Amino acid sequence: MKISIFGIGYVGLVSGVCLANTGNHVYCIDKNEEKIKKIKKGISPIYEPGLDELLKRNLNNITPTTNPIAAIKDSQVIIIAVGTPFDGKHIDLSYVKQAAKEIGELIKETDEYKVIVVKSTVVPETTMKVVRPIVLKKSGKSDDEIGFAMNPEFLREGHAVEDFSQPDRIVLGVTSKKAEKILKEIYNGYSDATMIITNPTTAEMIKYTANSFLALLISYANEIARICEKLPGVDSEEVFNGVILDKRFSPVINGTRITPQLSAYLRAGIGFGGSCFPKDVKALHAFSEDNKVAGYLLKSLLQINKTQLEHVFSFGINNHNGKIEKIAILGTAFKPNTDDIREAPGIKLAQIALNKGIKVCVHDYIALQNTKDHFGSKIEYFDNPLDAIKKANIIFVTTIWPQYHSINDEEFERCMRKDAIMIDTRSHFKDRKARKWRYRIGVGK
Repeated sequence: MKISIFGIGYVGLVSGVCLANTGNHVYCIDKNEEKIKKIKKGISPIYEPGLDELLKRNLNNITPTTNPIAAIKDSQVIIIAVGTPFDGKHIDLSYVKQAAKEIGELIKETDEYKVIVVKSTVVPETTMKVVRPIVLKKSGKSDDEIGFAMNPEFLREGHAVEDFSQPDRIVLGVTSKKAEKILKEIYNGYSDATMIITNPTTAEMIKYTANSFLALLISYANEIARICEKLPGVDSEEVFNGVILDKRFSPVINGTRITPQLSAYLRAGIGFGGSCFPKDVKALHAFSEDNKVAGYLLKSLLQINKTQLEHVFSFGINNHNGKIEKIAILGTAFKPNTDDIREAPGIKLAQIALNKGIKVCVHDYIALQNTKDHFGSKIEYFDNPLDAIKKANIIFVTTIWPQYHSINDEEFERCMRKDAIMIDTRSHFKDRKARKWRYRIGVGK
């Protein structure tokens, strides 16, 4: 099938390359000429494990272009995957509206039935009350001639190719059986995934609810951890280990205990970051307020997440007995296997220190250039993590890069100042007993 994707950002590019890999021909449409040039050469403009290789393998099935005219007319399915940045209160739908307008104008003269799919993360009712009216008005067509759908993505940065290729569920919010049939054809190579067929607004709500639920678990773990820190000898990790053994959470099946991956979110840390959780929770909270819903939970977990950064910074200050002149931050990507620093706790922690007049040294294995683009000359950058920590009073480990774990305690101690302490904000070294190494202090203990 021929598919056009409007917007070749993170979601658009991963989706396009993976759909091409299952035999579809995909037009990758973006206004950024440099991005299009890179894709034509088989070079991914974003860092994502496995994406470069998959892109090169499927170049014959991919047409990158800045001109949507031929692509839209030739495609039966048109996917909107443009950005929806947060303006401080709501998500900005201007890119979505512009894409809908262009699509409507370009399909005006075509007779073929088209399915317009929203894959951008948008608040409930956007597909039906924003995209659909614009497309119908600009095209002059009716619902009998165009199908509309919401197909949310559930991609984890650092695992996006795997998640798209081996999805646990595929959600199709459709307006007609005809649109449903066409979209099922696109995903006929994903027979192992559970497919949910619903309406577009429900599909939009599923996406927001899923991300907010994960953010809720993280925030709950951090609030419990703060209580544990007040109790001598109490480690929040031990507390949650005792909680998740409940058979309703971790059932015993055929003599084997099944521990869900969700338990990884019930761990004390520095809060959630990235391009999805913060924005999506804020957007859903704003949507509920706009609709006069008397809700308190979303607002509370946003507050917990915001104050957790300040709490962890103060935790480091309070555990150091001397003057704090410089801190080191190991990890500025919001998670491993990505160069994404959007809403990254390490970035925010660095800014807190700068605001207090404290010097900052940083290291990251992939995101160092993006960090330089963000801070410029305000902080110091190091290619080697052991060099980054040499003059720091406090070292914050903020990203779970496995390479950090491979550095043994002796190497850390050799490069650390005598008065330095390390704050293990992600329980990265949880298997190393703190009492064996006096410098490492875990959050939630």
